[in-house]
Amino acid sequence: MEERNINEKAVWDVLQMASEVVGSRTLFVGVFDEQFSVMKAFNKEGGSLVEDGLTLPLELAVCNLVTCDEPLVIPNTIRDVRTSNLAIIDGARVGSYLGTPIVLEDGRMFGTLCAVDPDPYQFSESEIQGLNRLAGILSHIIYKNQAAVLPKIEEKILQLDKLALVGQLAAGLAHEIRNPMQSVRGFIQFLFNENEQAEPFQKIVLDELDRMNELINNFLLVTQPTAPKKEIVSIVEVIHDTVAFLKSEAALYNVEMNVRIEGAIPLVSIDPAQMRQVFMNLLKNAIEAMEKKKRGEVNLIIKEWEGWALIDIQDTGSGIPLSIINKVGNPFFSTKDGTGMGLGLSICKTIINEHNGKLAIESDENGTVVTVKLPLTL
Repeated sequence: MEERNINEKAVWDVLQMASEVVGSRTLFVGVFDEQFSVMKAFNKEGGSLVEDGLTLPLELAVCNLVTCDEPLVIPNTIRDVRTSNLAIIDGARVGSYLGTPIVLEDGRMFGTLCAVDPDPYQFSESEIQGLNRLAGILSHIIYKNQAAVLPKIEEKILQLDKLALVGQLAAGLAHEIRNPMQSVRGFIQFLFNENEQAEPFQKIVLDELDRMNELINNFLLVTQPTAPKKEIVSIVEVIHDTVAFLKSEAALYNVEMNVRIEGAIPLVSIDPAQMRQVFMNLLKNAIEAMEKKKRGEVNLIIKEWEGWALIDIQDTGSGIPLSIINKVGNPFFSTKDGTGMGLGLSICKTIINEHNGKLAIESDENGTVVTVKLPLTL
């Protein structure tokens, strides 16, 4: 669908002006794409049943009869052969119709500015010309707005294409690095076993190799996510298992972890191992956010909301500065003063997206709330 970056207030102002020009009780702007849709509607009391977001197949829309050349005037839609067989006429209570084309300066027809009423109505020449002039104003507003936005969109697309190419090259390189690293690790273990004097350094070298391997694996998970092996499971059990695993680490930071379940939570279709990794990362972030505090709390609240399982992870840390909160979750961006690789939250986002879920972060000086939304299996 074509990108529509339109100033809605300007459209609304034009519709209000149109309501003073034409006697009809409903005015609206319709847009042509794969189908016809109502961008904005202005209704007086007793008007037609046309509202924002209404969509129709093109062949069923009266507006599809409007051409670039001139307005379409139908004083009585029931008696007019062009509209008498359209079911939408009766369903939307359209007794009379005036449609003026919104033609952009490059010759493209964007849509229509329309005036309709439940009753038959004889439009005067001044009403037709007045609505046509307002359609011309809309055309100018829309065209200038799109002309200003389009270069920015194209620039973003070009940047994304470049980043995608870099990501593909980097992922290929990571694969090539990881394979010989396994061989290097094996030879190093063999050499250390042959040289007892070097044994104190064995753990250091092997730990660093393992850290490099973990970084590569995490990077590949972000750039080339593995398809989840989904099962129908209880998200509550997955979270309880993860919390139990991290209890001892939380105790080292003097952090208390609490789980609250609000009501019965239906099952979810997830990859349990991947979602444990998600909650492991999110909970470790929450625990480490209170490192500088004498005591802290991490509260997990699990509830159902409109077909979603909602998991709120609340910490009592110092919060994330507003200046960087939009960067949190970007690959290799970390707030951990050189101790983090900046891939944990990126991995969480990737996994949640693969599960058709959503992740949101809110933060202030009293702490941070991370919300995970997963679709329920009802």
